Amino acid sequence: MVSSRYHILPGPGGESRNFFIHHRLWQHCQQLTMRLIFGQEKSTKSKIRSLGTVEALLIMAEWHPRSLHFPPETDGWDDDLIPTASNPAENTESEDISANRWLEDMIEPSRRSDQMSWMLLGCALSLAHELGIFETEEADSPDEEPEWKEQMALRRQRVQRLLYVYINQLAWRIGCVSPIPQSLNHAVLGGRKPRGLSQPGNTWLMFMDSWIELTKLAQSVTDMFFPSAKFARQQLHSGRYIGLLEHFRPLLNQWKDKYLQPEVLDKAFYNDLFIEYHFVRVYTHSVGMQAVVERVLADTGPNNFEDMRPMTIDPTDYEYIQEVIDGCCKILQKVVHLAEVGALRFSPVRIVLRITSASIFLMKALSLGTRQTVLQESLEILERSISALKSNALDDVHLSTRYATLLDMHVSRLRRNLLASSKNAKNSRGTTRRSSMGPPSWPENGDRSHTLGTPISQDLASTDLGFMPSINEIADDWLSLPFDPSMAPFGMSNGGQFPMCEGGALDFIWNLPS
Repeated sequence: MVSSRYHILPGPGGESRNFFIHHRLWQHCQQLTMRLIFGQEKSTKSKIRSLGTVEALLIMAEWHPRSLHFPPETDGWDDDLIPTASNPAENTESEDISANRWLEDMIEPSRRSDQMSWMLLGCALSLAHELGIFETEEADSPDEEPEWKEQMALRRQRVQRLLYVYINQLAWRIGCVSPIPQSLNHAVLGGRKPRGLSQPGNTWLMFMDSWIELTKLAQSVTDMFFPSAKFARQQLHSGRYIGLLEHFRPLLNQWKDKYLQPEVLDKAFYNDLFIEYHFVRVYTHSVGMQAVVERVLADTGPNNFEDMRPMTIDPTDYEYIQEVIDGCCKILQKVVHLAEVGALRFSPVRIVLRITSASIFLMKALSLGTRQTVLQESLEILERSISALKSNALDDVHLSTRYATLLDMHVSRLRRNLLASSKNAKNSRGTTRRSSMGPPSWPENGDRSHTLGTPISQDLASTDLGFMPSINEIADDWLSLPFDPSMAPFGMSNGGQFPMCEGGALDFIWNLPS
């Protein structure tokens, strides 16, 4: 079913036959899933309730059918799936139309995608428990051959690890509690470890173990920073988040040095871990962006920021924002590389959502304030990634196709308004108020050792964290947008939920003049 969507049949009418075959296979998968859920099969000769079905559900959770983006085939029409048309009597402005299109073309499809994956993974987890996949002691059967027994043991370990990673990663992304209890950690992580790369399957197990460690690290970040909205705001206003970030930064570096090794991992495994690592890095350091926005809101109030033109960013938060920009650019550069080698087209929906979230994080970080060289480099990478998504489109309803089209419409708008707002800032520099945004004012002797921790990547460090003698000399090179609360990377009421899951994620762009 999945392959029929990603591969076009040769010969005349290949696309039409491909569409028909994919649709029929998806209908069959739906019937099998219903029989699985409702137990509509003879228990004595069950062919559905097996390890292979768990594996199939995991595949469908990563690669979705085309029908996900269309209304279900029912006798009637579900009016909940019909986009609500705007009232023609209302004066709908262009930015409202853009925001509605963002909601219809990206937020709703990605939400349906996450909901489908969440339910499929829940079904897979229930069936795995039923089959005893997480049991530490396996029942021996005298009729099984040793080779078959070894193969089944390896498949069980694969399913254990995949369920652990997929469910916890998705729960982290959508802000839900993971249904996998802590008691299963030993069963998942206590199995046979790879003894050497020459043994079949050991390379994959090594890759999964490193992914599990990164998943646990990401969960720890969320638990520490976003246990509740009230506690998160207290940490951001008091500055305690800096100590927590300095705790996680070396842990991220240690994971990278230990696991992210291109000479050891398979190329596909390395590319996957590369994107996952830099996304966790971006997610972690974006707490600094959240702190900047929260302090501005606390200083000015929720409705008094329209004409605010702030002056300085705290040096520590500035460093965290540069980490976000660098991590997002690394992800988007990898997207361009995957497109060049022809692998982007076959990427799972998880990678597409990582790309989407990374681009949103990047635009928010640039909007808070950046130097012109970084802006030009970042927007160039962003435009190259848009071209890569368009040139590797699976079909016209895939998430990557929709997002690339929308993103292309507004990157130039972002660039134009950043330049324009910088000119306005220069003209009104005498009346700007000091706040938590703008170029950081370093000490005149250039000593920043007391405020900065581990240095960021060299490609940005050479241009952004070098010696800056005074604010007057760099103000002309500093670009930012007028402050908007939607520049915050997270919705505080949603426990650090990813920006892709929120309808107002790009309000700071929609509110700009077209």
